[in-house]
Amino acid sequence: MRERICSSKAPRAEGWRKGVLPLLVSVALLGTDALHSEVKAEALSPETASRIDAIIANRMEAAPFPGLAIAIERKGELVYAKGFGKADLEQDVPVTVDTVFPIGSITKSFTGLALAQLAVDGKVSLDETAGHYLPDLPEPARSVKVRNLLDHTGGIVNYTDQPEFPYNARKEYTREEMLGYFASKPLMFKPGTAWSYSNSGTFLIGLIIEKVSGVTYDEYVRTHILEPFGMSKSLYTDWTRLVPHRAHGYKKGKNGWQNALQYDPTVPFAAGAIMSTVGDLLKYRRGVFASDKTSQEVRDLILKRDKLADGTELMYTLGCLVTTNFEGHRKISHAGDIYGFSAYYAYYPDDDVVITITTNNQGGAFPPLSVEQKIAREVLGVPQPVVRSLPVPADLGTRVSGDYYFAPYRFGPEVHGFSFKDGQLYLNFGGTKSGGPALPLLYQGAGRFVSVVDDEHNVVFKPGKRGKPSTLTMQYYGGTFSAQQTAAK
Repeated sequence: MRERICSSKAPRAEGWRKGVLPLLVSVALLGTDALHSEVKAEALSPETASRIDAIIANRMEAAPFPGLAIAIERKGELVYAKGFGKADLEQDVPVTVDTVFPIGSITKSFTGLALAQLAVDGKVSLDETAGHYLPDLPEPARSVKVRNLLDHTGGIVNYTDQPEFPYNARKEYTREEMLGYFASKPLMFKPGTAWSYSNSGTFLIGLIIEKVSGVTYDEYVRTHILEPFGMSKSLYTDWTRLVPHRAHGYKKGKNGWQNALQYDPTVPFAAGAIMSTVGDLLKYRRGVFASDKTSQEVRDLILKRDKLADGTELMYTLGCLVTTNFEGHRKISHAGDIYGFSAYYAYYPDDDVVITITTNNQGGAFPPLSVEQKIAREVLGVPQPVVRSLPVPADLGTRVSGDYYFAPYRFGPEVHGFSFKDGQLYLNFGGTKSGGPALPLLYQGAGRFVSVVDDEHNVVFKPGKRGKPSTLTMQYYGGTFSAQQTAAK
């Protein structure tokens, strides 16, 4: 989705093709006081560091990213931190580990933490409705419980998905205008029965934080999270303030890079308005999971996973964090994607590994998540997958082609379509009749396909038998989503 707070639609067609921008030169570390006095080089073998360098170089060229910063911490020690490319293309300013980037929806985890702090202090109840704290909020949003707002099970429409939402408008918005895009619209489903990613719920949580704390969201996060955790380079988005080492955001146009929109912070608000550095995101992880700055009661609450009405345990926690298993390793993470920037935060608690990535491009061929997963394999000692391009059996291609309905989890379009043509299987976000571009898939055998441009995007089919619908699981944007064919082929 273009100019959005966090990806919830298919990437643009041009984002699926390899970038032609020459690889930008990696720069030396600058200002590493934001992390530690120096990188503990002995903690990561030269061979591993070299492979990580190569992964980033390849991904930066293919995505492409004008600039990228990364920091990796293992067992409390910084093992890798670098800046690559340019923070400002016009002024030829390199990215360093101190470069400040908007982090988009990683902000949601700050919001979840703030709400958990207030809940543990007895100032808010997760089982009260939004209207209890926001009496002027219209129906149906006012009747949705706080816990359903936190974990995307409230059924409230995502305001950035609404056709009337002005993505490219350069104007200031009021809270009332923002609420008008979603608060009174019919719910997509009964709260607690399904999961659909929605910036709207987190926006409302921000308003509740302000109501019960008596201060602005900005002030609360600064005094209860940023300052206690020592995150001195992080802030709520402010385009008028002078911010040292601030990166410029970009998007790819027909004639090359273009400056991205400087959005009104009221648009993302509690769903995506924080800016940070890779070093500060390491401090964030320590403050939440490895210090007395966060109580065990708060920690337990932000990691709590509710269940849907049918018993399905959510992968999204009440602290706005994604809990998954990656290559056999427990993972806590969140992605961010906003107006010319994208980022990723990943914590592997059993391995005591943290990987943070920030970039200044949005909507490229693949997200920072895909970069992180390849790097995580190197750090965790997991072999990289071998990507093949096997012939697609004609009977398989025919049987799995058609439209698939995603439930109970939905991220982006509710329907994805697959079409088989000239021996190639294609993915159509929104369905086979959506009219959008078709993404080629490479067959890996045993019913598994990967995206031709992002081999971390996996689709595994289980063909139906005797006219029965096929099913699939899709590993996409850090989650695993299941779908069923709407009609047998």
